[in-house]
Amino acid sequence: MNSGQDQSGSMSETRQRVMESAQLIAGEIPTPQLRSLICPFCGAVTPDTGRCKTCQARFDPLSRQATQNHMGPWCIRDAESPFRPGCTYDTLVRLIDQGAVGIDTIIRGPTTRQFWTLARHTPSVSHRLGVCHNCQGEVDKASFQCPSCQASFTPERDRQHMGLGSSRPLPGQGNPKVLAMHAEPAAGNDAPRAALNAGASGAGTGALTNEASDAIRQWRRAFESERRRAWIAVGLAGVATILALVYGVVGVSVFG
Repeated sequence: MNSGQDQSGSMSETRQRVMESAQLIAGEIPTPQLRSLICPFCGAVTPDTGRCKTCQARFDPLSRQATQNHMGPWCIRDAESPFRPGCTYDTLVRLIDQGAVGIDTIIRGPTTRQFWTLARHTPSVSHRLGVCHNCQGEVDKASFQCPSCQASFTPERDRQHMGLGSSRPLPGQGNPKVLAMHAEPAAGNDAPRAALNAGASGAGTGALTNEASDAIRQWRRAFESERRRAWIAVGLAGVATILALVYGVVGVSVFG
């Protein structure tokens, strides 16, 4: 019995020495490495296993299309998932109905010019939470207008419309006259827009603006010139027509 165990132990030791010698010759046994890719939904680097290890989203075509269908310009601030895409208005309403979005949830979208704000202050969203975005009065979520301040609750459903504000030159980045044209009017009146002083750093932009203004003026002068020529041609054609009619009438009366 002991001799059998000794023989078995000797064979194991021999096998171990042979494996160690083979490993020294061949090197470390290669371990297969999974290819990494960028998750199209959250942007995390994740192994190509068919599912993101961070957001758990699947990469198959149907899952990608389903996510695409729900993407939109409305974003919900979430520190735990800061990189997920925005959603459509219908998806946002569904999250409100499920209780996932409340009046103090921080969101942004087309009606906020993509600036973060509380849901209670967001037009076309706050009324779904029972609050008017303008006067904070209690409203019915199915209403289209606030009964107190008459604010409109028209929803913004266009998933392609971001709602960003106009791009305008800033002080120090353009010609003072152009800045004055783009300046916001004074609150509460329709007074002329105030001019803003431009700094020296705006020389390059001002030069480009001047060139654009010159091009517009030249185009207007050419347009006016062509319009005058067209009116002259029309007038001459009218005179020729009248003379032809008169000649025809006189000829008929003389030779008829």
